[in-house]
Amino acid sequence: MKKGMVAAFVGATALAASAFGAEPEKIQNAVLYSLSEVEGRQTLVYDGFRTAPVAENVVVVDAIGAGVDNLPKLAAALGTGPDWDALKFGDVVGETLGDALVATVTTEDGLVSSIAITGWFERPTIGVSMVVKDGYSSGQRTIITALLRCGAKVYLIPKIAQEEECDKYLANLDGFVMPGGTNANPRLFGEVPYPHGSAKIDDVRDVNDVLVTRWIVAHNVPGLWICRGVQFLNVALGGGLIQDVPTYLGTRVLKGEIPWKEAEPIPDEGAPGLTANDPIIRCMPAHYRVKAYGIAHVGARHSLGSAEKPGIEANSKFLLPIVGQNYYPSVMTSHHLAADPERIGKGLTVVAHSPDGIIEALEYQANDFALGVQFHPDADTTSSDPELARFGYSFFQALMASVLARR
Repeated sequence: MKKGMVAAFVGATALAASAFGAEPEKIQNAVLYSLSEVEGRQTLVYDGFRTAPVAENVVVVDAIGAGVDNLPKLAAALGTGPDWDALKFGDVVGETLGDALVATVTTEDGLVSSIAITGWFERPTIGVSMVVKDGYSSGQRTIITALLRCGAKVYLIPKIAQEEECDKYLANLDGFVMPGGTNANPRLFGEVPYPHGSAKIDDVRDVNDVLVTRWIVAHNVPGLWICRGVQFLNVALGGGLIQDVPTYLGTRVLKGEIPWKEAEPIPDEGAPGLTANDPIIRCMPAHYRVKAYGIAHVGARHSLGSAEKPGIEANSKFLLPIVGQNYYPSVMTSHHLAADPERIGKGLTVVAHSPDGIIEALEYQANDFALGVQFHPDADTTSSDPELARFGYSFFQALMASVLARR
């Protein structure tokens, strides 16, 4: 590919069809990911979440002199996806892919009718921190796939146990993502473990996530912290956590801060032990745990406020531009710890809440891009709902836009 043709990626732009609905749809600035045969038909994956079969008479236009003017050349330029079974810590995922191609993609009647190559960029390296001790999780693979589709290559950061290892493993990163995972050990933020608090802790990952987060923030590397990630963004910068959201909400009900009528008690059937091998411990007496305003935080969806009562603050530097409005109707959450509003880490700004008052996003606004979200945009990237998939990918595209703007 001819060097020097670098495109500034700022996220794809859809050109809406007319009110009569007959015009083709054009997606500008779309990053192309793969061209392969699916069920006997050439299929293009582009703009993160979009997938469409290619028309037999598709037109491929090379507008930048990259030498890509037909489907075979396009397939060769895009390269091949990773061998997932062979991956290990320290690997760079996406080395078998080509440079990221940017194009205007036109679809008609559900088929890609034309692809106009308008730019390209060398894939930046986004680090993804460890999740499990001996490999990567399915959730981590979802994040890696999203980043690859957005034009990155991904470095699987090895376990970091000492501060001096950060320079060794993180110095060449262009961006960073911390995935969700197990509960934090409360002793990290100066508390004794609560019976319904941190179960099945992983001290090895806890140390890793604190050290990595501090280094990423201190070096202004664009970063996205998801679920457990936002909790460790807060802890690493000196903040604390609510050990159990239902118990915390129960105490707010008892204090009169949440009306009794808005609280639904959760039966106390005992608490899991601190490690994965500990049995369920029956609580005597039982604890008052609730969900409030009908909001569930474990494996459920809820809103970030509403048009009448926004859940996203007007002072948000990163989240608000991604969402495009001061509320969102449905985010996926799965957690029972959360950032403690009374103990927010140094330099962090709270920018979003769920309707029951739980913190849903933190930002380190002194940096170019440092966003932590309690919900799971990564889960939405795999949704069959196009709007949810677009929403999920918008977070990874925003991270990429920040990374590329620094070049």
